[in-house]
Amino acid sequence: MRKCLSLLALLGGLASPVVAAPVPELVLGEARFQGVSAQQGAVDAFLGLPFAQPPVGELRWQSPRPPEYPAGKLAADAFAPACFQGDHITNWYRGVVEGFGGNPDEVMAPAVSEDCLYLNVWRPAERGDETLPVIVYVHGGSNAGGWSYEPNYFGHELASRGAVVITVAYRLGPFGFFAHPELANSNFGLQDIVAALRWVRTWAPELGADSERVTVMGESAGASNISMLLVMPEANLLFQRLIHQSAGWAIRELPSLETGQQQGLALQQAANVEDLAGLRALPASQLDTLAKAVYADSGFDPVAGDTVVPLPLSDQLAADKLPAIDLLIGSNADEWKIYLSADETLDNWLQQNLPEPLHDRARAAVEGLDEAQALDRLITAGVYVCPSMDLAEGLAEVGANTWVYYFSRVRPGHKAEGMGAYHGAELPYVFNTHDSWLPTAAQDRALTSAMMDYWMNFARSGNPNGDDKPSWPAFKPIAGQVMQLDTQISAIAHPSASLCGILKEKDAAEGA
Repeated sequence: MRKCLSLLALLGGLASPVVAAPVPELVLGEARFQGVSAQQGAVDAFLGLPFAQPPVGELRWQSPRPPEYPAGKLAADAFAPACFQGDHITNWYRGVVEGFGGNPDEVMAPAVSEDCLYLNVWRPAERGDETLPVIVYVHGGSNAGGWSYEPNYFGHELASRGAVVITVAYRLGPFGFFAHPELANSNFGLQDIVAALRWVRTWAPELGADSERVTVMGESAGASNISMLLVMPEANLLFQRLIHQSAGWAIRELPSLETGQQQGLALQQAANVEDLAGLRALPASQLDTLAKAVYADSGFDPVAGDTVVPLPLSDQLAADKLPAIDLLIGSNADEWKIYLSADETLDNWLQQNLPEPLHDRARAAVEGLDEAQALDRLITAGVYVCPSMDLAEGLAEVGANTWVYYFSRVRPGHKAEGMGAYHGAELPYVFNTHDSWLPTAAQDRALTSAMMDYWMNFARSGNPNGDDKPSWPAFKPIAGQVMQLDTQISAIAHPSASLCGILKEKDAAEGA
């Protein structure tokens, strides 16, 4: 078992969550994992717990296998290496920090390895006899980067409110999202997520967790991945609720298995090897470098058509065949703002993405916004908002409890105004992990408390309402009210609702 940075080393500027306290212990079979204390001893943390065997050597591109725990005391006090990746997410964080006027050199890159299938657990130290709801968090990063212990994902604050919080790793890039004709299946990163959920169900009694109240939460590519759980036979009965933050593109479209296999063969050709065995023999760094070129245009989405994801989510959604899983879903006001390039224009976007008869209506829907704001609104709607609304509508129609949010809080200050409610901006509020470089006012603290209450209530019961917070209406396909999360919290019609109508007309015309 490989370990890297400790919780104390990574907590940085967060508010004194680690103190001297009795060493917490988690007994899994004959293994006794020794963790660390957080929140002045109120929370137990177990870091770097293996939930599958290392997917290395002959296990590269194999389904995850259950871990084997030796008897005796084992350390669970340091995070394991992140799954093998380049500097994609590290550079993303550095760009965001710099955008807020912080020092990008403070961003720490993790150690990486193919031996990476580990998870982290936070739970209240005092639990009583009642089992607790579980929140399993799946990180984002375009399925090419990211790790389970990015500072905004530390689970001590959420756990202190009465939940078992677990953050999981999964194979990335060509290690996790790779198909090949010689393989029996693919989607190995998704299989890793299912293996982590199976681990939770197996060890729920030892965790003090309620295996019938498991909420899977993800952001960006992590949210996209967990939406696939709805159509994965292996995931059946392993979770009851989903929290889906800032994703959507894969709800409407997935590449086919055949497309994925052709890319796998292209990678084999680029590596100048004869078969899958030749690819397996390549060092991880060489494979990752080659894949960056081969997959440059497509990225690393799951594929549909294998035994893991037999059918695209869009097919099941259209046929009303999704399971009635409770859903809390939403996106941020300015998801695409930080990704806009200087040469993008509204005219070009309309020409490339909408038929001519819809141009005037699209312009009217973004009237009053400057060109960058209009582009951001249009792209955010197409990539995030409208597919998410489709999923909310589909699950509501099969009887699930469904709740939609619109996060629009912009931090105080001129630099923050330039960033907007950017992609990932909601995460420090959900976990109460506001970085030192983020301008954080009293209004942000109040919004944090409200969002944590909503998320925790949903994890407990499938309904975010409770306490003295503004009432969050359940999503109904016709009324379509969503909860605006800002300094003022209230139910509104989504600002992009008319754009979603326009995009549906476009899709209908193209499908005719």
